[in-house]
Amino acid sequence: MKKVLIFLLIFVLGAGSGAAALILGAPSLLSHKPSPIVASLPYNPSQAIGVTETGIESNLSTSGHYVRFDLEFSVTKEALRAQGGSATQAQGGAGTGSPELDAKIRNDLISLARSLPYGEFSSSGGLSTFKTQVKGVLESIFGPGTIGPIYFSSLMTQ
Repeated sequence: MKKVLIFLLIFVLGAGSGAAALILGAPSLLSHKPSPIVASLPYNPSQAIGVTETGIESNLSTSGHYVRFDLEFSVTKEALRAQGGSATQAQGGAGTGSPELDAKIRNDLISLARSLPYGEFSSSGGLSTFKTQVKGVLESIFGPGTIGPIYFSSLMTQ
């Protein structure tokens, strides 16, 4: 009986000290809140970097139709750097300066296009709706309020 009590006491003390170390030593392990995407100043046109993504092409959700577009947008320097982009390379106009970030942008925009029916592009206000959705995709990557105006230098649907 005495051995059982000693074992139980050691077990309780060990479990308690392990839980205390977890809570006090690394409280972030218990938190399910994601860290903020980027802590940057709100969008300021004089501090933004222009980015061009070209040749984005995807089938639409409606069979037999597709979209192809070239996209130009501006993003804050802080948001671009926080996601691995290079402000100096991005100013050249082609991409973000990071192949991984360019691929993520392209993949997310292709996923958006695949979810849209052809009728959404051909309807009244369809292009404005698509532009709003594209801005939402970009803000999900770079952070809310970090994306400036979006322009389609080329957009074709068929």
